[in-house]
Amino acid sequence: MSARALRAARVLRAAARGLGIGLGLGVVAGLSLLTTEAALAQQRPYTPPPGPKPTAVAPKGDFTAGLPPAASGAAPEEGSDEAFRAKAEADALRRSALPIKRAGPRLILPTATGRPAVFDSVIGATTDASGENYQDYRFDGLSPDREFYVVSVTFYEGSDVYWVSRQDGTRYAVHGRPQASPDGSLLVMANGSAARDFNGIIVWERSAGRLVERFRLEPEGAQSGFYRVMRWKDNRTVELERLVIDGSTCGGGTGESLAALVRDGDRWTLKELTALRCKT
Repeated sequence: MSARALRAARVLRAAARGLGIGLGLGVVAGLSLLTTEAALAQQRPYTPPPGPKPTAVAPKGDFTAGLPPAASGAAPEEGSDEAFRAKAEADALRRSALPIKRAGPRLILPTATGRPAVFDSVIGATTDASGENYQDYRFDGLSPDREFYVVSVTFYEGSDVYWVSRQDGTRYAVHGRPQASPDGSLLVMANGSAARDFNGIIVWERSAGRLVERFRLEPEGAQSGFYRVMRWKDNRTVELERLVIDGSTCGGGTGESLAALVRDGDRWTLKELTALRCKT
């Protein structure tokens, strides 16, 4: 035992003797060592526990190396739709503070695998005479869990939304802004469109940075109705609003009803909750 520990032991034995307590040498030595360790621990600098692992992707080196050159494209005209979308994208890029690159009409998104996801817009002079091949891809932020890039695309007629995996660049057409279940394990999206945009309901399950489709409904015709997500009632039930625009049903007006998408095991069932109510 060190001289410091012996001195501490003598002090403890004297204190114990004054209280009428008998302490063996081994007990006294143990208490002395504990006292010494506590004093040393108070002198050590505090080391905070490790935080959660970051979800951001830090590409190594030049992740654009080896890519074919992007097509040349003129800058969007001031006041045009393209200029409006370019400004919105610039704001989203500034907020994200991510190493995303824009090279003219090309959008380059880094991934953890090192192979970037690339989107080439076709706008301006590069479109054909009819404009059918027009497409303008724009970065629109990150998903709520930050595991996916959100990319919006505008076509000559219509639009779409992609979630792009920050892990490997896999693209998922989500067609809108999905809403997560209370526990975050599921996503649902309902979009109503009578034109070229997606019309229907989709449910995905989140699985290790991927989206696995579990349910899809694409009704045809206005009589089938257009759906809108109202809320998740719980992790197994989605409450929806159904809108019908059909002259034969409501005499030229619109009809509304409530529905629910219910999960039973791996099976999802769409159930009508109320009868169609016509509005004039």
